[in-house]
Amino acid sequence: MSERGGRAGVASAVLLAGVFLSGSGGPLYASHFAWLGHGPCPWQEPQCEDQAPTGFTALGQFVPTSHRVLDEASPEWAKGTPSEPLLSREGRVIARVSPAFKTKLDEEGSARLRDGRVVNLDDPVDGRPRYLVVRDAPFGIGAPGYKLIPYRTVAVDPKRIKLGTVLYVPALAGIKLPTDEIHDGFCFAHDKSNDAARNEIDIFVGFDTDTEGALSHLVGGKAVRVYRVDPDTAAVLNRRFKRQFDFSG
Repeated sequence: MSERGGRAGVASAVLLAGVFLSGSGGPLYASHFAWLGHGPCPWQEPQCEDQAPTGFTALGQFVPTSHRVLDEASPEWAKGTPSEPLLSREGRVIARVSPAFKTKLDEEGSARLRDGRVVNLDDPVDGRPRYLVVRDAPFGIGAPGYKLIPYRTVAVDPKRIKLGTVLYVPALAGIKLPTDEIHDGFCFAHDKSNDAARNEIDIFVGFDTDTEGALSHLVGGKAVRVYRVDPDTAAVLNRRFKRQFDFSG
């Protein structure tokens, strides 16, 4: 298939996606995105990693990394004395956790406690971490106003990618997720990277570990191309996922 023909095919796929997303009242999955959600890319490697519909803007190449929500009830945190307090901004003790768990929470940014509450890292007070109990956001929150969505939310350097941008990552298209859905390549820049100096996009993976699961072959590997979608596609995807990512709490 020629490059011109390939791009025309992808553009048709995105148009089809818009029809599905805006016209169906039921739940929609990645598999509704024509070839983007049907598994193998129709082109030869490495063309699959470079293809993007006409009108999408190339933002550069970024190394994929991943981050997760900690789960205090998981076996990896079974040991350790809960001696470290998690303090709210007002200084109230939310919970006590092990030193190792608290250190990792400060790195990852959000966690589910043994009692089921979800906590997020809040703004520090006098240079010390503070935490916030988050409701109606099962995986926590990213940048202000955005809930985290597994395999959709990415953390970015806001100097390179504006928060709120809808992204297309060809290297993600066709990847089978733990839900058995097939990723369509679309993501949301709804979180800030912990290390803005790095040329990375940090993909949120829910409760999966950083090195296992659907993204094991991508995380920490070679840089992948990242695109900003066109305004019409962004509008369709924002409408589709608004209930999942909008946080006004």
